[in-house]
Amino acid sequence: MHPQEAPSKEMGYGAADIHIHSSVHDGMASVPEIIEAVARKGDLDVIAITDHNEISGSYQARELAAKRDYPFEVVIGMEVNTMEGHLLALFIERPVPIDQPLATTIAAIHAQGGLCIAPHPMNWLTDSISRQSLEKIVNSSEPDIYLDGIETVNATTLEFINRRAKRFSLKYNLAETGGSDAHFLAAVGSGLTLFPGRSAQELRRSLLERTTQARNGTRVRVKDIGLIQIIRQQRKSRGYFVRGMLKNFTRWLSQ
Repeated sequence: MHPQEAPSKEMGYGAADIHIHSSVHDGMASVPEIIEAVARKGDLDVIAITDHNEISGSYQARELAAKRDYPFEVVIGMEVNTMEGHLLALFIERPVPIDQPLATTIAAIHAQGGLCIAPHPMNWLTDSISRQSLEKIVNSSEPDIYLDGIETVNATTLEFINRRAKRFSLKYNLAETGGSDAHFLAAVGSGLTLFPGRSAQELRRSLLERTTQARNGTRVRVKDIGLIQIIRQQRKSRGYFVRGMLKNFTRWLSQ
C-alpha cells in the first residue's frame, strides 16, 4: 500500500467510530436513532456508545443491533471521569467507578478485560489527561497500569492538538484511534479508527497489536447540526467546555 493511500474496505480494512455520545447523557440523539443512522449509512463495521460515566446506552445499542441483525457490531464502553481527566473504557461489561485516580481507573478497566484509550489528550478545552499524567502512565512499572491507545483524531478537536497526540503516540508506540466524539447524529462517523478485519474482536486485536490507523471521516459543518441544537446541547451538558477548561486550569496549577 502506498504510504499516502488510506486503507479501505477493498484492502480488507474495517472502520470503527468508538467515541459516540447518546441522549442517555449529554448527546442529542437517542440510541435507536444512532443505531438506525449507522445501519442506513452502512460505512461503519464497529461502533461504541461511550456516554460520560454511564454504560446503559451501550448495553441498549448492542441489544438493538443484535436484535435487528444489523451488519455492524457494538462494543460496550463508557467515557469515565478520573481525577486527571477523561478516559475511554472499551470492551467492558460492567460500569467503571468514576472520579478515581487515573491509575486506579486504568487498573479497574484492565481487571475486567477492558481496554483504556486516552481521548482528546492534552486538550485544555476539555477535561483531558495532561502530558504529565500521560507520561506517568506510560512510564509506570506496574503490570496493570498502561494505556492501550491514544485518540489521535478527535473530530471535535483542533488539528494542532490532534497532531500533538499523534506525536505522543509515535514517541511511546501507542495504538492510535480516531473517534467522532459525536454529540449530534450528523457527527457520527466524522472520526474513524481503521483496522485489519471487520469484527469487534479484530478491532480489539488490532488495538493490542498497534496496527490501527486514525482518520478523519465525514466532514461536519455547523449548518449540518444547527446552531440551536448546539446551544441546546451545551445547556444539556451544563456548560461542558467551560467546566472542562476550569478543571484543566485548576489541575495544571496544582502540578
